[in-house]
Amino acid sequence: MVDRLLAIGDIHGCLTALELLLEKVQPTSRDQVIVLGDIVSRGLDTRGCIELLMELQTRVPLLCLMGNHEEFMLDARDDDIACGSWLYFGGEETLLSYDPEYAEARIENVLETHWEFIESFPDYYETEHEIFVHGMVDPDLPLTEQDTNEFRWRKFEDVRPHISGKQVICGHTSQKSGLPLNLQHSICIDTNACRGGWLTCLDVTGEVAHQTSEAGEYRMLDMNTIVED
Repeated sequence: MVDRLLAIGDIHGCLTALELLLEKVQPTSRDQVIVLGDIVSRGLDTRGCIELLMELQTRVPLLCLMGNHEEFMLDARDDDIACGSWLYFGGEETLLSYDPEYAEARIENVLETHWEFIESFPDYYETEHEIFVHGMVDPDLPLTEQDTNEFRWRKFEDVRPHISGKQVICGHTSQKSGLPLNLQHSICIDTNACRGGWLTCLDVTGEVAHQTSEAGEYRMLDMNTIVED
């Protein structure tokens, strides 16, 4: 039995927001932290974010899920065409974070330990009452019968409860309002951190959301006050 079940939305290289979020939330060895994918790309310090999470994982039960941007990055490693596309969609910022002089975006600069860390990410995490995933799930199929692309690419649109009855907590679909989209049976916590919004940590147990920004701001939300029909 964990004290807190903590889900962190799309980080996208926003190290300042991530550092402040962890400072405010203070996860411990009695908590379970789930990072919902898209740690990489777009923001300026993917390398720093990965290193921070790898260090945190040595002290705290922490699981990172596979996002579409991690999948994109893995594909880019061995495919020049995929690499070209990835560079356009945030990969350049990722690679520049691995160059000490911020001078050249070379995929060879990514550390092997970081590749191994990303390769270890599962598609989803399931508890007795929740499903955690980056994208979304097909509401009509058990998780084991789904096309795994859904877990990384499906948008938070026309959302219905999953047949398991479990609450689905996801990222991927950016909420320009900066607020989590709370349908109760499903919650999206990608709150646009890399584009002037907020990085969200949902305390599922306490029904609150902690949010930080790249500008160094912090706020806490009562999830019961932002429920949508």
